[in-house]
Amino acid sequence: MLIFNIVLFILLVIVVLFVLSQLIVIVQQGEVKVVESFGKYVKTLEPGLHFLIPILYVVRRRVSLKQTPIQIEPQNVITRDNVIVEIDEAIKYHVTDARAFVYDNEDSVTSMIQDCQSNLRGIIGKMELNEVLNGTEEINVNLYESVKDITAGYGLSIDRINIGEISVSNEIVNSMNKLITASRDKESLITISEGKKQSVILESEAKSSEMQIDAEARARQTKIDADARAERTRIDAMAEADRIEKITQAETARIKEINKAIAESNLTDEMIAYLGIEAFKHVVENNGNTVIMPSNLTELGNVPAIKEIWQQTNK
Repeated sequence: MLIFNIVLFILLVIVVLFVLSQLIVIVQQGEVKVVESFGKYVKTLEPGLHFLIPILYVVRRRVSLKQTPIQIEPQNVITRDNVIVEIDEAIKYHVTDARAFVYDNEDSVTSMIQDCQSNLRGIIGKMELNEVLNGTEEINVNLYESVKDITAGYGLSIDRINIGEISVSNEIVNSMNKLITASRDKESLITISEGKKQSVILESEAKSSEMQIDAEARARQTKIDADARAERTRIDAMAEADRIEKITQAETARIKEINKAIAESNLTDEMIAYLGIEAFKHVVENNGNTVIMPSNLTELGNVPAIKEIWQQTNK
């Protein structure tokens, strides 16, 4: 009988502990618990101590609200230029709505992975291989924008998506290397051609500048020479004018002196005519002189003195 009482007491303790375990619910920080009543959602328990009536209420599921990283297996994707590439993804997400996460989707995490893979194929399919290899950041942004609203529908929020390693076949790598080499050769030829073009342009500009400088120098020298000749001509003309002026002044003075001497000598017209005949005689005797005879030369013979001199000369 004692043993039966002991067993009954132990069973009663077990039942009480079980009831207490169902009555007291502790929720850890960074998580929530979803409560059901006969299969129907009732509420979400926040972190802390809670009490539930056993059998009437039951905790359906514990849901972590912490950020969770997940690595998606690599998948083959075809680019727009029909190249098959292998890409993997890394996702960081957290639960924003525990009720939707538990009840609106059978497996929200799997659905998120499938949505990311599907949208990634669509994005890569619109890009060429070079764009894919050089545009991982752009792919990350586009993929995030395309799936964030979809995953929000079943209680998930994607914090970040990173495209991992992008792998291509060896044949594609060799083709790309050849293409890169050809592109570099092309760029090198273009650079050399541009250099030669610039050299020709600079040489032409230098020659043009040199010719312009020479022409300007010649023009300045020509102007200097012309100015010098003009100045010399002006000086010569001034000297000649001064000389002629002085000769004229001297001749005028001489004539004035002669006229004055004649006026003061009281010579008669006959004596003046005689002196003129004498001077004309000496002019005629000189073979180197050209003599211009006056039109009234015959009238000289009417002068007695001249007539006498003429007759003696003929003898």
